[in-house]
Amino acid sequence: MPTAKQRASIIMVTRLVKLQNFVNCFRLACLSALTLCANGAFAAPLEPNMLSVPVKDKWALVVGISSFANPSLNLKFAAKDATDFRNFLVSQCNFAEDHVRLLVNDKATTSRILDQLGDSWLPRVAMPDDLVVVFISSHGSPSDMDVRGVNYVVGYDTNPDKLFTTGIALQHLANTIKERIRSNRVVVILDACHSGAASGAKGLRRQSNVDAAEMAQGTGQLVICSSRKEEVSWESKRYENSVFTGTLINALRKNGPQTKLGDALAFLKDEVPRQVLAERGSMQTPVIETSKWKGQDLVLAAVPVAPRLGLRELPQIEPLAVAVPAQSKVVNVIPSVAGDWIGTNGLIYRIWQNGRSTGWDMPSIGEYGRGTFTKTV
Repeated sequence: MPTAKQRASIIMVTRLVKLQNFVNCFRLACLSALTLCANGAFAAPLEPNMLSVPVKDKWALVVGISSFANPSLNLKFAAKDATDFRNFLVSQCNFAEDHVRLLVNDKATTSRILDQLGDSWLPRVAMPDDLVVVFISSHGSPSDMDVRGVNYVVGYDTNPDKLFTTGIALQHLANTIKERIRSNRVVVILDACHSGAASGAKGLRRQSNVDAAEMAQGTGQLVICSSRKEEVSWESKRYENSVFTGTLINALRKNGPQTKLGDALAFLKDEVPRQVLAERGSMQTPVIETSKWKGQDLVLAAVPVAPRLGLRELPQIEPLAVAVPAQSKVVNVIPSVAGDWIGTNGLIYRIWQNGRSTGWDMPSIGEYGRGTFTKTV
């Protein structure tokens, strides 16, 4: 039980917030209750002005996969969805070009998606008062495809017969966003169910989408899914996008740069079912989970008040293959060498070779690349 001093503090803060906004008072009470249940004690309540701190900078990871390593999974417009959404963020929503990373098709492997989310990029750039947008357009798998009932997002190299080892578990995605990204404002957009392909690929032409409430519980943020769990998401017959992504972009530009996310989502929830019903004769209802969102309605195109330089994305180095004539003998001993070089960008690269392993490191920004010399017999 809280002490008398703690009770007095809670009452005082609640009254202050209530004078400003009844909704904020209700949210604060809910948050305090959740904190109590989780920790067994009353945590310090949020300050009211923390709920409306201006966005200092903005970042986005945008993923779309139309062409998969397994061609039977291919989609029509998922990569274009991602490309169009990325271009919209940069051209109309005041996202700096080097603050948006686009992964499409073979660049969107499972490991690379997780690397950008939880390792080499977003955890190194996003600060608590920034806005982070994560957009994924791909397949998703229903829980009945996994022996433990887990939902997965499908990467370029995902094997539908080995989802646990090659897919991205929905809860793992949620935990990565929650635990690795420091931003207090994350918007997750999942267009992760398309009906237009993969009819023979172990049920990836599925009848259920991801669970927005489950995702929001994991991230504590705002989650937008293209359809309800029991519905299918459709690609449009009239334009080269999914109905969800095409309508989302139109909704976000509806009132120009002042469009509030709440107004856009209200339009989205009305327009997507209308279009799908007219084109397909079935229902598709976007799901918006906002119960964990804290603060005022978001203007996605708001100009960041304290923008920073982005982290340079260095080219990935593919493993090196050394051509050896058939008559030549293979040298089994390769000397180890290393050296520092200054690139044309003025940054220092340490390039090394150790046996058949080779690579480069940039300690100043935490970037690196690795490769292997292949052996010819």
